[in-house]
Amino acid sequence: MRLLIVVAALLLVQPAFAQSYSDPKALLEALYAGYMPPNDFPPDETALQSERLNGLFEKDQQEANGEIGRIDFGPYINGQDYQVSDLVIGEPYIAGGKAVVKVTFRNFDTPQELGFLLVNEDGWKIDDVWGGSADYSYDLLDILQSPLP
Repeated sequence: MRLLIVVAALLLVQPAFAQSYSDPKALLEALYAGYMPPNDFPPDETALQSERLNGLFEKDQQEANGEIGRIDFGPYINGQDYQVSDLVIGEPYIAGGKAVVKVTFRNFDTPQELGFLLVNEDGWKIDDVWGGSADYSYDLLDILQSPLP
């Protein structure tokens, strides 16, 4: 009986990321739920990212050999620290198994505008993100595919 209760409890607390997202907006809502109050840590993003993007992150970690690799900021918040508010996930533009979605929010008091490229890999997954400001702009795929600094 105890085993049954433990198994049932584990099934109830499975991460939301174990599911497949048939809607691009639902995927991004799940991503940002970990950054919004009252959460104090970002989600494990690997389940939300495409195979290609996860492969590039793994390659970056291996090549960095324990040091900081190509990414020294959180690309989904455009910063190292975060206090996300005023989140707006735009309507996706979907074509050919891909979707582009605009996301705006404030990180602390700084307005952010990011673009997401999502791919359908048995459910929507993040394949790229780009954004920035007048001072600094980035494209995640470009950074991950560049040589190590």
